[in-house]
Amino acid sequence: MKSAYGRETPPPDYELTCVEPGSPMGELLRRYWQPVCTSDELRDLPKKVKLLCEELVVFRDKKGRVGALEPHCSHRGTSLEWGRIEEEGLRCCYHGWLYDTQGRCIDMLCETEEFCRRMDVWHPAYPTMEYGGLVFVYMGPPGSEPLFPKYDIIDTDRHADVKLRGMRLWGDYSVGFVKDCNWLQHYENIVDPWHLLVLHQMISGDQFQGALMRGAPSIGFEKTALGVRYNLVKDLPNGNRFVRHAECILPNAFIIPDIREPGTTPKRKERGTELSWAVPVDNEHVTGLSIVAWPIEDGAPKQNWRPGTDTVQDIRPGSVLARSYQERQRKPDDLEAQEGQRAIAVHALENLATSDAGIAMLRHLLREQIKRVEDGLDPMNVVRDARANRKIPTSAWNTIMSPAEAALSQGED
Repeated sequence: MKSAYGRETPPPDYELTCVEPGSPMGELLRRYWQPVCTSDELRDLPKKVKLLCEELVVFRDKKGRVGALEPHCSHRGTSLEWGRIEEEGLRCCYHGWLYDTQGRCIDMLCETEEFCRRMDVWHPAYPTMEYGGLVFVYMGPPGSEPLFPKYDIIDTDRHADVKLRGMRLWGDYSVGFVKDCNWLQHYENIVDPWHLLVLHQMISGDQFQGALMRGAPSIGFEKTALGVRYNLVKDLPNGNRFVRHAECILPNAFIIPDIREPGTTPKRKERGTELSWAVPVDNEHVTGLSIVAWPIEDGAPKQNWRPGTDTVQDIRPGSVLARSYQERQRKPDDLEAQEGQRAIAVHALENLATSDAGIAMLRHLLREQIKRVEDGLDPMNVVRDARANRKIPTSAWNTIMSPAEAALSQGED
């Protein structure tokens, strides 16, 4: 027996897990456009949010422009979440100071125009942009904003058979309905296919439908041009071969191909249909936002279609958030497994095995990008050349080979 008496718990891995301003990972994540909400959430009221341990108030003025401001009014500190949206910006409810989307105070109801001009108040703000139905904020050094990367599945300039939709596929949670834990232990789950076989099959019964729950797997991991992916190969009972890849796109985006792939019809490289982000709210909470490439049929978004990572289904217990403690013990899901690693997983107490090779790769790549930022360099996946920012290849898809194709295959597809 290894006694637990007197045992002390080491601190979390600060470099990789903590995202507050000035932290190594916080500085890395701030070199990218981070999603903060869906575009349709910004209507006639401002929205208070928390991102990377910072509170913000985001809003859309009546001209359609989006702003992201520090919450407390530069006059006397009232929260701008209670402000009124106007043609030119957001007006504080207390004494009527009006801020435009850049943070400049352009009107003070209790003062003269001359006084307002002389004061020249600029309220702390961040640049914003919209793409694919999501609102993004850049929280890095002023003037260092990169281009928003147009990955192949969301580049509608060269992929006109889809309509992009910004969605919260899992409500206020992230994929698998995980919320109350550090972002990294959740993000690492994307390149942990072994948990599919144990947690979602052996322990809790089949929690997916289709090929994922059939056949014995061969599993490997590899680096990609954008991050890390797993390679899963299964020879299915029907004779077909199932080849599957899910990819982490550094620093916190991911693509998971259709989780309900039946494995019955041969196909080649059917890519994931949504680009998602594991968004750190703070060090102990995460949420998920997605750009969904919704297929067009007869000139309109296809009806009765579901995104490939829509995990709500009857056989998935985690889809029912109001479960008793005993029910959660009998059939745990991603929420129980990942939030059960502590609010912030303690890497110093882990014993990584060969099945964790994808996680080890991911952590190593993240540390390399942190070092690049510390050295004053751009980390990977920061795009600045507009000519190269088109249909950037991703590496996540499902392939189904017929028995004849599988017999001729010399490797994975």
